Amino acid sequence: MTDIQMPTMVEKEIHALVEAKYYSSISEAVKDAFRSLFAAKPALKIISAIYLYTNNEVSISKASEIAGVSIEEFKEILASRSVKREIYPDEGIDENVRMILERRV
Repeated sequence: MTDIQMPTMVEKEIHALVEAKYYSSISEAVKDAFRSLFAAKPALKIISAIYLYTNNEVSISKASEIAGVSIEEFKEILASRSVKREIYPDEGIDENVRMILERRV
């Protein structure tokens, strides 16, 4: 994970919350902050989902989950933003078809 640089006072406030046992760790505080950010600005979830999807870091299914929409809605969002979907065939499909055909005989 990337180190985060933040103003000294923010860092002190986060440490105070951890020391006061409001959060169990800095990581928990940061996770809660991002949950709150995404709840306040849901468009950011869509932006991050599109980025992760277009950089092949997540599947379309996972991206739609991150965005908080159905797969079909996510496909529409991609189309509305002129994002081309890349569909890659399953590399093992020929082998899978061969195995299925052998079982039928």
